[in-house]
Amino acid sequence: MAMNIRSVCGALKRFTPLHSSNWVSKKNKGFSCKMSTESTSLTHTITLPNKHNEPVHVVAAPGVSPSDFWSAVECSLFKQWLHNLQTENGVLADGTLALRQVLIQGVNMFGKRIGFLKFKADIFDKETGKMVPGIVFARGPAVAVLMLLESEGETYAVLTEQARVPVGRIILELPAGMLDDDKGDFVGTAVREVEEEIGMKLNVETWLTSLLSLTLHWMQVSL
Repeated sequence: MAMNIRSVCGALKRFTPLHSSNWVSKKNKGFSCKMSTESTSLTHTITLPNKHNEPVHVVAAPGVSPSDFWSAVECSLFKQWLHNLQTENGVLADGTLALRQVLIQGVNMFGKRIGFLKFKADIFDKETGKMVPGIVFARGPAVAVLMLLESEGETYAVLTEQARVPVGRIILELPAGMLDDDKGDFVGTAVREVEEEIGMKLNVETWLTSLLSLTLHWMQVSL
């Protein structure tokens, strides 16, 4: 998400400089379902629109708790994925591929909502019978903020240091974060992340006006 340079410079007048290491240059389609709990595993059966003769079994992998499993089945991440499969450009759109089973492998909760969801989809080619790679790692909506600082004829990007365990390193990156819910408050989330990670307080209304002005400018240029 780009930011108007004037807004950045105005905000920086009220901003205490950071440590030098922080500055571096340059509508869903519906589907029917049937739930059941077997002695060996949790299962859930869904029927996609126009695929009534091809039920899809959703199964919990060993170690996935009942509460996490049902949260995964009902979460917006999973429902959006099912919807995407059936869109005009979806994997199942032309009928050559079929979804047979989904294995829920991992669920990471962020409070009362799912932050990360990992599952394996068994999708195969109807003609050849070959499986299509289907390991899915889904995450909620997020926002990143690109802030540019002009100083003495040079333009700098404002970055922050973050400890990223998956890669085992301290990474320089843009201020970013996931939305707290599914309401789509990208601006509010961006402002919050900038304050938390950079220490810069931004006015939401002023910043939103700058973003809208910049968007209109891009639209005029593209016409």
